[in-house]
Amino acid sequence: MAFIDDAIQDAVSDVQHELLRALLERKLTEAGIAMPPETIDAYAKHLLSGKDGGFVWDSGDDEWESKLDLTDEDEAELDAEIDQILGKVPEIFNAGIEDFSRSVFNDLRSKWPHENARQKAETDGFKERLEERWGEGLDYLRMLLTCCREMGREAMARHNKSRSRRHHFRRWVMVRLHTRGCQIADEIICLLENGFAEGAMARWRTLHELSVVALMISEGDEELSERYILHDAIEVKRQADEYDTFQVPAGFKPIAKRERAKIDRRYDDAIARFGPTFAYPYGWAAKKLRLKKPTFKDLQEAVDQSAFSGFYKLASFNVHATARSLFFNLSSIGEREVLLSGRSNAGLTEPGERTAQTLLLLTSQYIGDVSKNLDRLAEVKTLLLMRDRVGPALAEAAKKLGDDERGYQNERLAKAASAALRRMRRQRSGDVSTNSVDGSEPT
Repeated sequence: MAFIDDAIQDAVSDVQHELLRALLERKLTEAGIAMPPETIDAYAKHLLSGKDGGFVWDSGDDEWESKLDLTDEDEAELDAEIDQILGKVPEIFNAGIEDFSRSVFNDLRSKWPHENARQKAETDGFKERLEERWGEGLDYLRMLLTCCREMGREAMARHNKSRSRRHHFRRWVMVRLHTRGCQIADEIICLLENGFAEGAMARWRTLHELSVVALMISEGDEELSERYILHDAIEVKRQADEYDTFQVPAGFKPIAKRERAKIDRRYDDAIARFGPTFAYPYGWAAKKLRLKKPTFKDLQEAVDQSAFSGFYKLASFNVHATARSLFFNLSSIGEREVLLSGRSNAGLTEPGERTAQTLLLLTSQYIGDVSKNLDRLAEVKTLLLMRDRVGPALAEAAKKLGDDERGYQNERLAKAASAALRRMRRQRSGDVSTNSVDGSEPT
């Protein structure tokens, strides 16, 4: 990149300067001229700059005057020596690549504060423009998240005050799913307001998984919630097995024997209690779904969330390194192919709208039935109003962005056509002038 290329070029220039300086010192000594080191540096910089004219140095002694002339032969010799030395630069780099890399790194580090400030200013400007365009929809989403958090805290406070053990496991699971969902929604908003639509969609994928599990848990009994909690033993065992298989041979410290025995014992106890189907990734739901090896797709169908399968697949494109991920881009505008390596002010509608829907669904499952509580019923209806504003506001911003992009492209095409027309006219004018000089008739 240009930042590193500039640093390398500076390092090469430093090498040229030092070599030329040493050559000048030798020639000045041969000529009997005593010149201060800082003046020799200035002399070398003057020669490397390629400026016309000689180099004048005032020694401060009015009674003494000396002149150093560089003849054509001297300049040729100097050029030859510089070319010879520069020709050895690759060899020098190979021999001292560590020193050179350290020099480049130090140069980059010294320049980084300025470059960092420039990038921050650029990012701040981008975020301001994005907020100006998408702010209304994002604000509705922020409001929704704030209210969902508050309702979650109120529900947790009610549960903590209750002495009933009737739904102990379910409450334990649901409060954690909800708090994690709120955190993920916050991450999504952070990604959206920074111009990372694909990243936001990928995080919605996780939020959707949480909501599907929450629906399963909320509609199930205490045994299902307990199964979900104890399934942690299966996940920990699988992680420990992979660690022993791959990380330990790579030089990582093995798991302590006592800890490993504890992991294996928890796993064995879970399998003994719930059966071999419990060992599968979604084995905790095997009994409820009456499936030996349930998948996430099975969970979606069981809680009537299959309608989101398409969005879930879309979100997966930028999670996995499939070929489809090379062709799909939420942040593209129009038909132009843009290879994004950073932020974009496009593509916020889909992840924003999906997040609003899923966050409200997750919250409603946590707080439970509100039909018998007028206050909570009013709160939920307020959340519905917020949710329903997110999508249209973001869609309107996307439409305006598309209109602006088309206008920009039309303007570019018009300017290009106008420039081409001017070139044609100048060319015709030149042809007429040339033909007149030749004495022929203008065409």
